Amino acid sequence: MNQRLVNQRLVHVIAFLSLAGCGGGAAPPSASAQLLPPVSAGGLVAVTAPTSGSPVRGRVTVTANASGVGPFGVAAVQFQLDGVNLGTPDTSAPYAISWDTRTTTNASHTLTAVATDTLGVQYTSDAVTVTVFNDKTPPTVAAEDANPAFWLLG
Repeated sequence: MNQRLVNQRLVHVIAFLSLAGCGGGAAPPSASAQLLPPVSAGGLVAVTAPTSGSPVRGRVTVTANASGVGPFGVAAVQFQLDGVNLGTPDTSAPYAISWDTRTTTNASHTLTAVATDTLGVQYTSDAVTVTVFNDKTPPTVAAEDANPAFWLLG
């Protein structure tokens, strides 16, 4: 996770705590904050299938694990293919989507999962690289001269 997201999350938490502490217009309690080092999103959200380096074809189920931090839960997980949204966000665990690889070029592609917590902060998983290979070559038929002795007349 980059420092901007950590800072954004901290601002949300401070705003939430300040609002929760204000009763009927009273002054908020004094608070201090400390910026924490960036937290890797890999521990918060991860694509679990297919695995990195896998060849894929046809219909593939893409799955992810995601968990919130502290009291903040996961609101949705959006899967992405090469940085572009793949389908609609999944709002309930287990997080999964069906991907028809036949609509994708035969090449190397990256899959990620973007989890959004209930405060709206997003966490992107580490990329999983897969190779799509759908055999789109039409079959060929070869005809050979047949032995006339085997021809059937009739």
